[in-house]
Amino acid sequence: MALETYRRKRRFDVTPEPRGSAARRKGNRFVIQKHAARRLHYDFRLELDGVMKSWAVTRGPSLVAGEKRLAVQVEDHPLEYNSFEGTIPEGEYGGGTVLIWDRGRWYPDGDPQRGLEKGRLTFEIEGEKLRGKWHLVRMQRRARESRVNWLLIKANDEWARGSRDPDVLEELPLSVASRRSIAEIAEGKGRRRVWHSNRSADTRPRTLADSGDRGTAGRRKAARSPRRARTARKQAKPGHKDGEAPRQGTALPDFVPPSLATLRATAPSGHGWVHEIKFDGYRIQARLDHGKVRLLTRKGLDWTGKFPNIAAAIAGLAAATALIDGEVVVEDEKGLSSFAALQAALKAGRSDAFKYYVFDLLHLDGRDLASLPLLERKAELRRLIGTGGGPIRLSEHFEEEGAVVLQHACEMGGEGIVSKRSDAPYRSGRLETFIKTKCANAQELVVGGYSPSTAMPRAVGALVVGYYDDGQFVYAGRIGTGYSHAVARELWQRLQPLAITRPAFDRIPRSETRRRDVCWVEPRMVIESEFRGWTSDGLLRQAAFKGVREDKPAREVFREMPVMAKASTSKRSALRSRVAAEAGRAMTRQSAGRRSGGRAAPARQPSASAAKRRRDADVRFTHPERVYWVDVGITKQDLADYYRRVWPLMAPHLVNRPLALVRCPDGTSGECFFQKHASAGLTERNLRVVVDSNRRQVLAVEGLDGLLSLVQAGVLEVHVRGSTIDRLDLCTRIVFDIDPGEDVRWPQVIAAAREVRERLAGVGLRSFVKLTGGKGLHVVLPCEGADWETTKSFAQAVALAMTADHPDRYVAKMTKSIRRGRIFVDYLRNSLEQTSVAAYSTRARAGAPVSVPVTWEELARTRAGSQYTVLNLGKRLAGLRQDPWKDIGRVKQKLPDLRSLRAR
Repeated sequence: MALETYRRKRRFDVTPEPRGSAARRKGNRFVIQKHAARRLHYDFRLELDGVMKSWAVTRGPSLVAGEKRLAVQVEDHPLEYNSFEGTIPEGEYGGGTVLIWDRGRWYPDGDPQRGLEKGRLTFEIEGEKLRGKWHLVRMQRRARESRVNWLLIKANDEWARGSRDPDVLEELPLSVASRRSIAEIAEGKGRRRVWHSNRSADTRPRTLADSGDRGTAGRRKAARSPRRARTARKQAKPGHKDGEAPRQGTALPDFVPPSLATLRATAPSGHGWVHEIKFDGYRIQARLDHGKVRLLTRKGLDWTGKFPNIAAAIAGLAAATALIDGEVVVEDEKGLSSFAALQAALKAGRSDAFKYYVFDLLHLDGRDLASLPLLERKAELRRLIGTGGGPIRLSEHFEEEGAVVLQHACEMGGEGIVSKRSDAPYRSGRLETFIKTKCANAQELVVGGYSPSTAMPRAVGALVVGYYDDGQFVYAGRIGTGYSHAVARELWQRLQPLAITRPAFDRIPRSETRRRDVCWVEPRMVIESEFRGWTSDGLLRQAAFKGVREDKPAREVFREMPVMAKASTSKRSALRSRVAAEAGRAMTRQSAGRRSGGRAAPARQPSASAAKRRRDADVRFTHPERVYWVDVGITKQDLADYYRRVWPLMAPHLVNRPLALVRCPDGTSGECFFQKHASAGLTERNLRVVVDSNRRQVLAVEGLDGLLSLVQAGVLEVHVRGSTIDRLDLCTRIVFDIDPGEDVRWPQVIAAAREVRERLAGVGLRSFVKLTGGKGLHVVLPCEGADWETTKSFAQAVALAMTADHPDRYVAKMTKSIRRGRIFVDYLRNSLEQTSVAAYSTRARAGAPVSVPVTWEELARTRAGSQYTVLNLGKRLAGLRQDPWKDIGRVKQKLPDLRSLRAR
């Protein structure tokens, strides 16, 4: 691309922007600039052939291995851009604030020009924040698509992070050049730099980053070659590259945080994956140091005294030092591991019942094995423990298709399987190379209260439980079954010291806080449960108690959403015998670390929601597990389930009304766009389509199937016109959008909506109100039908009257500069093709807010326009006595004559 495109986008006869010239010397610098322009993004630039090859990474780079980030290729930039940090004035190209987020050197893997040409560039970077191997992969260009889209992907190496680890963008937000934030740069704190792209490079003000760049270059005079860089890293870092011999003479670690599995709806299959039956016990790391043994939980707690038979067996291994990863279990009468049986054995002191199923070896006799491929580590582990009896058993693996292994595990009453990459090194944290798939619903939960038993004194009758979501303690329901008399009494005794006077839940239905039979406790106790599923309100369905967990902090308990995979029927008989043989002992591992909790169950029958999905015509969902709202984990399936729940309330305000759609195929973290016609993934099959007088396509839904087809197409917002598709020329619903500017408090927004209502009531018109799911409110006026000119004139007259009477409160213009501290009474939505968000539609915003109708009476009790979300709306609906908008379709009213209205 060189600099031709850069020059072609600028008219140098109008503005003296720097033409730029490609540097003659070869370099290998990279820079990532955080750019708060119209939309925040990160400019990723690699020096090649004297220019900076550039991509705009919309969400910024991710350290999570395998996570794809959209990178839109933009024009090559001159090297002068590398050291720029400051503010580009509005109106100029790229107007906004720029921060040097990271910088350093990059080393291509092979010929970089050839990699760019073929559409796959692999390289290593050594920055101040980012390091390791990365991939840039070009996506296939769609028809009539002008831009070139790539994916920026972190490779799985020692610098990669797990999906639940901190986001590096949030963890390290400041500039590496000036240690300032975007806001500080914009405000001119430290050193104010406003850079004009139409100034020459010679006249551009120098920045702190400019001088720092020369200093850095001086300090890094020996810009290392890729080979020297890799050699230096090997000498400087512990461990070794995959495929190298284990390091000799390394010290035995005190403790290594365990690798953790990532929950997935379906088991991975294909070459390179192996599968093990899932355990139902305690994850234990065994440390052997010259005869001294320590058994450590996944948090490093010493539990050696709890499992003396296992400690003795570890001490008898033919090794001086070793670090082993495995699971302590107790088998039930069926030969399956049972968490309840494990707890019973611990209480009874039956140490002979404990078995230790081992599945990884991290260290052996001075050799660090962590970076060896999994199968090599397991081979070493097999040689170490041998094939004899005793409490130590090897966790065997299967190399067949994951779905097949899962099906047989479930048929035999197992909890599920864990799947691992056969060539993966051992890494701490939650990994994409370590997947868990469950047969039945199981969940770890935190106790936040209890109801005393009505049948026994000093005993628990039911537990009030929850989980943590982004730091908040969320109510998940009550568990009233699964307790023996002894367990109920023991739980009561253990909960007494934790008693508090008020519930510790951050999110809990108001009705639950008023219950008089609940004793609230500090959220410290973690329990295991099994259940039939989640309700649309986010509550457990038919949950049963399994046991108390002693090895996990309460704040690490989050909601999990397991889904059983279907298997193919191939290879069934041969694999069945292997799984059955393994089940007598290896099924004991039914919960490879109880990493997600849950009890084994028979092969699961189709859930009620699955059966409901089959009854919904023929809307086919692909990738139902795709996450649409990343911040709250709401998937495509969750969105479909939400719309099924609200459909009876939503249908009267959606069916046969012309649509405008906000599509986000990759969820809120990807690109979103408006669409009004059927194309590119949005078919006419379940939609009604007409062509208007201007030969433009108009879409509408006629039933739930149509709405679900929009969900499949990635539609996260549904907007409707004020007319029906049968009479596009007549408005039947007028919308006044109460849109607050900055520094406007919510009570002022409510007051504005009430004033609209009062003015309409003054001319005999009845109106309704709803939260927009955004900042404001919609006042909706149903009418018998009026032409669009009359409609817009009427709405404008109301808005202008409000601004004339209270110019300090309201404006009737869109201009943002005059809206600070005031409310824009937006009447402009009332014309032929204008739309507003539909009642009960979701919004493509953080938290998955919903546009929700409310009554005028309850409006005063609302807190914000985005108060209700997909996750919490169910609680509101469950408490509704009647639909707040039940009468809106029955109201028949004509607009008054505009001249008489003005006279008033």
